[in-house]
Amino acid sequence: MLITDYMTNRILNPEWDPIEFQPRGEWLEILRQPVECIRAVCLSPPDHFHPNIWAFFLSTSEEDMTAISVLVPRGVEATFVLSVNPGFTVGDIYSKIVTNNRHKYEIDEEGWNSRTWVYDQIDLFNQHGIFANQDEVELVNDGLQKRWPGGLLTRSRKGLTMGKIR
Repeated sequence: MLITDYMTNRILNPEWDPIEFQPRGEWLEILRQPVECIRAVCLSPPDHFHPNIWAFFLSTSEEDMTAISVLVPRGVEATFVLSVNPGFTVGDIYSKIVTNNRHKYEIDEEGWNSRTWVYDQIDLFNQHGIFANQDEVELVNDGLQKRWPGGLLTRSRKGLTMGKIR
């Protein structure tokens, strides 16, 4: 269900704000962290009748990631790594999402619209020059159109990582 119609910039429920920082007391420090890459992650579908669930993570170092929309992935089918131009922070990404009302998109429990949300955010970030490598953007956009593993993509393997591993 679309809580905010960001295509027309019309807020349908202005009091609902789904953004949380964990731990809460460190939100300013979290926003200042530089982003090394963004990982678009395809999670296992709950069953054969449901789609893959998509999320993305902001990698701030080789050990740390800041999750957008989910906590820890339960079953990763594919990970697409998108290189980020130098100088972008978690706060920059956060600002792009909030300024464009993309933070008020409700993902249903079965994940039917998570792919659309991730696709739209990657497009938004690309419009703002966040990504360093357009080939990686094309690869993830292509991956978002497929069911993982198998099905529409026979060359995939469980846990496959696309792009440069960091």
